[in-house]
Amino acid sequence: MIYINVLVALIFILPATLSLSYFFRVFRSINVTGSFFTVILAVVVLLFRIHSSGLFLIDYLNRPLILASASVFFLSSVFGIGYHHRLGESRNMRLHYAMMDLFASAIIFSLEINNLGLLWIGIELTTASSSLLLVIERGKLQIEAAWRYTIIVSAGLSIALVSVIILFFAYGTLTISTMIADARVSEFGEIAAVAAVVGFGTKVGIFPFGTWLPDAHSQAPSEISAMFSGILLPVALYALYRIYQITGGSSVMSLYLIFGLLTVLVAAILIPSQRDYKRMFAYSSMENMGIAFIGLITGGIAVYGAILLLFSHAFGKAGAFYSSGNVLEACGTKEINRVGDLRDSMPTTAATLTLSGLCVTGTPPFGTFVGEFLIIIGMVSAGLYLEVVFLTIAIVISFASVNYFTTAMAFGIEKTRIVKDVSASQKSVALVSVAVALLSSLIYFLGVM
Repeated sequence: MIYINVLVALIFILPATLSLSYFFRVFRSINVTGSFFTVILAVVVLLFRIHSSGLFLIDYLNRPLILASASVFFLSSVFGIGYHHRLGESRNMRLHYAMMDLFASAIIFSLEINNLGLLWIGIELTTASSSLLLVIERGKLQIEAAWRYTIIVSAGLSIALVSVIILFFAYGTLTISTMIADARVSEFGEIAAVAAVVGFGTKVGIFPFGTWLPDAHSQAPSEISAMFSGILLPVALYALYRIYQITGGSSVMSLYLIFGLLTVLVAAILIPSQRDYKRMFAYSSMENMGIAFIGLITGGIAVYGAILLLFSHAFGKAGAFYSSGNVLEACGTKEINRVGDLRDSMPTTAATLTLSGLCVTGTPPFGTFVGEFLIIIGMVSAGLYLEVVFLTIAIVISFASVNYFTTAMAFGIEKTRIVKDVSASQKSVALVSVAVALLSSLIYFLGVM
């Protein structure tokens, strides 16, 4: 058990240690190398199906999420080298990478720790570190988005803390595995569940609490948008689901399903009206979190569908934001209707943008499709027929909207003036992300989870 704890701890200690690269000239190389070894450690935990319920809680639920978090952290470290090359070795660039390291460390720590209070602290730390990641370019809109993100999310997490305190008085412990084993329906538990969906739901992007999400995603550097959508939102959803495992009853399930469906439906309604491709992908993240939330609450095979959806979405959405960053750097605009015919001018980016759009909207053979399919099967098995109808309608709307926009950008007749070409490393990172998303369904069919 000691060796397992050391192995698991290294996965979040290593990124935190990488923040010291701030003091070295070769900070980029240190970050890329260290983040790669973080991925190796996460692969070991997944493939050897390591299980722990002592100091750390490692099980079927968070093993794939730990690997996804470490991988997107590594890919973003590589992408940032080319994307921010103009900043050179400036102090601002060093601070950016140091905060990215601490951000990744806080995310992985939150996934692993077997204490609800420390889990809350870990998610709060993600806010402190990530708020600075929004303002590397120090633009007026970036600073405004950072303030909105910090204020709204901090207010939400204050409410989440109320949930944690209530559960401590109800159970006399904050050890998550102990609380799940002793889970029972009570009035205190229902109050805690309501506070949790408001508090942690703010971080997840659950409607109507996640108003910060489209602003922060659209203004953040693309590698940070990838980390926000790909790994930050799922970690907050993970915390919310742990509380559901402790407090879940029929009334809590009904309430959570309402919030999940509202989130998916509102996102589907808003996506067609977007004119900024990064905001469009932000609302798509909101939709995917809602679908995964519904799957986790439904239970049974839908839980595995939700995990697979979150895993595949992490890489697919990361690829979408990496591709968006390449388009923004090359074309100098975020407006969808000003980008077209990327197939001729940026063929690799046109391919990754199109494929990532297909991935995040649940197109076969991407893992997102398998995940959504398992969620719908689970909902039908649970007798949630009306909910399935609404969910299917929302999925179809989002699928049509996102892919209409991405194909128009990639193959439309609008000729886009390319200001500058992007680096080979940026294109490669987007390509790798999409490739992993394409193969992610294997994680389910091979029984790795």
